[in-house]
Amino acid sequence: MTLPRLLSLAVIVLVAGCGQEQRTLPGSSVQTLNVDGKPIEVRIAPFGGPGEYRLIAVRNAIVFNPDQENEKRRAEHAADYFMKQTCVQRGYQVIERGMLDTLNYFARFRCNG
Repeated sequence: MTLPRLLSLAVIVLVAGCGQEQRTLPGSSVQTLNVDGKPIEVRIAPFGGPGEYRLIAVRNAIVFNPDQENEKRRAEHAADYFMKQTCVQRGYQVIERGMLDTLNYFARFRCNG
């Protein structure tokens, strides 16, 4: 491949990466978990009443042609891991959960007791 083609490809990749919106939660703590070797960034913030939180799990990489089922499974795994960590030995109840798009997962949950 010639240098001009390589540079064009690099520009396309950079522009595609800039177009991917980074999801955030105001006042959240951020932790990363590797699931199947893929980094998932999880943000958790207090929300609503005592012991209630909202969470977003974001794939921490540019992904081309993602396998939606695998991405959802990875995000759910990371979210469940951090919900358990947040509600240590109390368990939790998920109030709402779902995918925001192909790669980003959200949940609202409440710690028991």
